[in-house]
Amino acid sequence: MKLPFAGRLLAVAVLAAASAALPLSSAFADDAAAKPKVGLVMKSLANEFFVTMQDGAKQYQKDHAADFDMITNGIKNETDTAAQIDIVNQMILSKVNAIVIAPADSKALVTVLKKASDA
Repeated sequence: MKLPFAGRLLAVAVLAAASAALPLSSAFADDAAAKPKVGLVMKSLANEFFVTMQDGAKQYQKDHAADFDMITNGIKNETDTAAQIDIVNQMILSKVNAIVIAPADSKALVTVLKKASDA
């Protein structure tokens, strides 16, 4: 299956995040065989562009399931910053190793993304 450009771009971002998380996950994992877990947070699942990106990332993860796990979520309304902050907090609670995000408001998400980085 040939992915559109947006899907390929997101797949590269997901792979980069998973690769960056590999050394950290092996250093802190209880189980040496644990795979890194990547959280994908989309800006608007009502927008076909972001749905295509999410679908591309899911297909890439499916094709590379041995390398990393992925959790995806996104907001319906691309201006619902509060909901996107809640999703990032859920990703933190899920103990993802990396977050790939298309932010609804990059300035409003600084605090929660700093929290995720420190977690």
